Amino acid sequence: MNILQRIKHGLGIFIHYYVKPNPSRLGYFGKGAMIGIPADLKKPENIFLYDFARIGRRSTIMTMGDSKFVMKRGCLTAEGLVVVTSNHRQYIGQFLSGRNEDNEYKDIIVEEDVWIGINVTLLAGSRIGRGAIIGACSVVTKEIPPYAVAVGNPAKVIKFKWSIDEIMEHERQIYDEKDRMPRELLERNYQKWLNKSHK
Repeated sequence: MNILQRIKHGLGIFIHYYVKPNPSRLGYFGKGAMIGIPADLKKPENIFLYDFARIGRRSTIMTMGDSKFVMKRGCLTAEGLVVVTSNHRQYIGQFLSGRNEDNEYKDIIVEEDVWIGINVTLLAGSRIGRGAIIGACSVVTKEIPPYAVAVGNPAKVIKFKWSIDEIMEHERQIYDEKDRMPRELLERNYQKWLNKSHK
């Protein structure tokens, strides 16, 4: 490799890992949204970041096929987020092929006002409810309900971050009435996920 090729190669690495991702290439990039650098984005046109959604540096977002990663307004992540919207299908009597046509693709949705800790992984089909907290190094594989605190691999709900009354006051202050969660839904979530009643 001659000196010119080395310079071009080094410049390519620098741009890939250290230059701010181009918002115009994303499916949507809202006001105040941010992706920390370095970042590795596969198929950025399938990434949708709404207002003030902010992703920490050293994150990898792999949107494969036609699947999407959607992060709604007011969400924050620490460093090292990994998002993978695909999974390899496995068949009885066959080795894994590694072919893309054998993959299955599912959207990943992060609702509003979510906090995601350092080095969290979100896998295909996962959905994180409004106001939830995901603990550091967790692996999310399915639905996490609104305002839950989930940790571990796979991530499991260990508690809710506020009482029902506190959640309702929070919603009253930041959401229009038509957008607020009804008390009945919050009570059902508490009973379903914690197997106890919170009056």
